[in-house]
Amino acid sequence: MEMKLGQYQKQLQRLVMTPQMQQSIKLLQLNTLEMEQLTDQQMLENPFLELLDERESTTENPETLPKTGDDPSLTAPPASPDEKPAAEPESAEAIPQDLIRQPETFDKVDIDWSEVYDYAENKVYYQQEEYEEHDFTEYTSLATSLQEHLLRQVKLSPLEGKDVDIGEYIIGSLDEDGYLRTDLEEIAQRLSVTPEQVEDVLDVIQTFDPTGIAARNLAECLRLQLEDQDVRDSFIYRLIDEHLKDLQRKRFKEIARAMNVDEERVAKAFERISHLEPRPGRSFTKDEPQYIVPDVVVKKVDSKYMFFLNEGRTSRLGLNPYYRQLIMTNNMSRDERAYAITKYRGALWLLKNIEKRKSTILRITEAIMNAQKEFLDKGLKHLKPLTLHEVADEVGMHESTVARVTTAKYVETPRGIFELKFFFSSGLKTEDGESTSSTSVKEIIVGIIEQESPEKPYSDQKIVRMLEKNGIKIARRTVAKYRDQLKILPAKLRKKTS
Repeated sequence: MEMKLGQYQKQLQRLVMTPQMQQSIKLLQLNTLEMEQLTDQQMLENPFLELLDERESTTENPETLPKTGDDPSLTAPPASPDEKPAAEPESAEAIPQDLIRQPETFDKVDIDWSEVYDYAENKVYYQQEEYEEHDFTEYTSLATSLQEHLLRQVKLSPLEGKDVDIGEYIIGSLDEDGYLRTDLEEIAQRLSVTPEQVEDVLDVIQTFDPTGIAARNLAECLRLQLEDQDVRDSFIYRLIDEHLKDLQRKRFKEIARAMNVDEERVAKAFERISHLEPRPGRSFTKDEPQYIVPDVVVKKVDSKYMFFLNEGRTSRLGLNPYYRQLIMTNNMSRDERAYAITKYRGALWLLKNIEKRKSTILRITEAIMNAQKEFLDKGLKHLKPLTLHEVADEVGMHESTVARVTTAKYVETPRGIFELKFFFSSGLKTEDGESTSSTSVKEIIVGIIEQESPEKPYSDQKIVRMLEKNGIKIARRTVAKYRDQLKILPAKLRKKTS
């Protein structure tokens, strides 16, 4: 076949996402706090948007707002007899039609958007936002970091000159647990000093508070704490230096045999060591609490569950009446009028997309809660297996839309606050042929372990047999996997020594 260059026509059918479609998808992914931040940003950029009071906001329903092409505000009204003509009078014909035409409607992205929105029920569920004064006790000062705490002690220490620089470098090299992972020779090369000088400074820093700081490994950290407590039992130090890994696994018999001592003595030494802090920097690296603002609230009213969307300040977002009236006047230049029309059209689309977002979130939440009604009535052990596909079929949407809505959004229920994704879990078969949620199985495992004897904890195989008595068939490796996900130690490490 001959190959040659040329120009050819080819007809393709391609889906192009308009800015309005992109905005609608973006809004679905945002939670309540992010929506409020977006609202604040949009109000800064668009003069037509503002927060209205409750009386005004109830009249600004995007479904009743005039269409962009039919709004008389987009055409110049006839001038009154007493009004002086403008220098350059504007008319509807003088305005480019591409500025006043109705924006494109949705076609399709990965779903049939018309089915999602055009036939969505207009359920106006929202809570009136309550405002209350903040107490000054709600605000706390910034916590002191580990580095700041140690640097203050450097100023009070006998370190001087170059030693201060070495000390500051060592402190800056500590990880969040308070360990020094950098080699001393590397520090010496970077600061052009000898390793011996670095080690001398390290010895001083290791006397700082908290005890055990700047250790190079766990054994050194434990030794520093024992020395600070003036412990002089050489057996404990030898146990840490030679058998630390076996000690962590509670292999008391093997240790006693290797050290030629009684197992009871090893157990007592372990009890003393277990009270030491393996991560001395932990108290300075506490994460700030992350407060969750639920996006949807589920309440039981007269034996029925009602769904309310927490819209925050977004519920009062509307069109500024002053600028809306200004666009109807004839006192603007051509560029000003073009800018005003563009911003007005953008404000209308934002309000409409916010309403679509509200309707979509409520429909999906309602479908999830209806599927998990037994959970709402009886608790976590009655959580049913649920998939994105099942919810998508129920509400007539695509799975990707359900995934966007349930990501990083929380629902407040009578059973607590949960992420919407929490209600999706795989299923396990029971003896009667029904399915139970893996989440509820984890809850049962937690309950079993909480009731075990500390001296004789249940093994994974024992838990399997106990689950079988409840009609749940599960493999031992699955129990081990769930236990690891729940951050529960194996039976050997859960055993309490006397």
